[in-house]
Amino acid sequence: MGSGRLKIISIAFLILLILGASALWGVYYYINNIPTVSEDRVVDVPKGKGLRNISALLVEEGVVGNRSLFIIYVIGKGWQDRLKAGEYGFKKGDTMAKVALKLSAGDVIVHKVTVPEGLTVRETAVLLGRNGVLDPDEFLAATRDPKILDGLPGRSITGIEGYLFPDTYSYAKGVTAAEFVRMMLGRFKNVYSSLGGLKNRVNLTDNEIITLASMIEKETGAPAERQLVSAVFHNRLKLGMRLESDPTVIYGLGEDFGGDLTKGDLNTMTEYNTYLIRGLPPGPISNPGKESIIAALNPAPVDYIYFVSRGDGTHYFSENYKDHQRAVSEYQR
Repeated sequence: MGSGRLKIISIAFLILLILGASALWGVYYYINNIPTVSEDRVVDVPKGKGLRNISALLVEEGVVGNRSLFIIYVIGKGWQDRLKAGEYGFKKGDTMAKVALKLSAGDVIVHKVTVPEGLTVRETAVLLGRNGVLDPDEFLAATRDPKILDGLPGRSITGIEGYLFPDTYSYAKGVTAAEFVRMMLGRFKNVYSSLGGLKNRVNLTDNEIITLASMIEKETGAPAERQLVSAVFHNRLKLGMRLESDPTVIYGLGEDFGGDLTKGDLNTMTEYNTYLIRGLPPGPISNPGKESIIAALNPAPVDYIYFVSRGDGTHYFSENYKDHQRAVSEYQR
C-alpha cells in the first residue's frame, strides 16, 4: 500500500512538474514570439511613471495584451527601474519582449531638423519653433544663459551669435532648449577645434575669425567664391579700408530694417555698420558653416579689394576702384 501510494504521488508530482514546465514554456513562447502590437503605434511615456503605470498605459494603447505578464517579465529581467520616459514607436508584429527591451533601452523615436548656414540666433529660434522642436522664446532664453556661454572660445564674446553651428540635428521629443543649445554649441566646438592648424595663418582672434566667417556666409551665394570674398575682406583690413558689407548694416539695424537697403540705412550709425566703422564689427552677424570658417582662415591669394553682385548669385571682383565702378555700371544698371 505504502509503495503504491508513493508511486502515485511521484507520478502526480511529475505530471504537475511537466504541466508547470509546459505553462512556463508557453508563457516564454508567448512573450517572445506572439505579436502583441496589431498595428504601428506611437506611445508617449510620461516622465516620473513607474512600471505599474507604464504597463497600464501600454495595455490601454494596445501595445501589451497582458499587463501582469508584462510586469512579471520586466521584473524577471531586472528592468523595473530602467524603463525610460519618451516617445516610442512600436511596429506591427512587435512582441511583448521587444516592447520591454525598447523601453528599457530608451530606444525612443529620433527626429531630425536641419538648421541651414547663415541664420541668426533669432532666425534659428523661429525655424525650431516652426518645425515643432522648441518654443522660440525658451530657445532664446537658453542662448542668454551665462552657464551655457561660459564655454565659448574668445574673451571678447558677449553673446552666442555665430557659435550655433548649422547642421542636421537628431533629437528626441521633449528635448529642452538648454540641451539643444548645448548640442549646437558642442558641434561648433568640435568643428572649430578640428581647424586648429589653419588658425596660425591669420592674425585674428577667435571672435574675429567667426565674425569674418559670418560675413562671408552672408555675402556669398556661390560656394566657389567664399575664399575670394574672404580675400577682399582680408585685403581691406590690411589696407585700413572700411569693409563696406551690406549684411553688417542690415544686422545692425535689426527690426528697424525695412527690407530694402537704402542710402539712409548706409548712413545710420550702429556698431555693426562697416560703411561707417573701421575694421570688423564687434561680433558675428550670423551663424556660419564650416566652409565659411575655412574661407575666413584661408583667403584666396589674390589682390581683389572690391566685389559687386552680378545679379545671378555670383560677383565680379576688382583690384582697383576704376574697374569696380565699370562693373557697378554694367551689373547694377
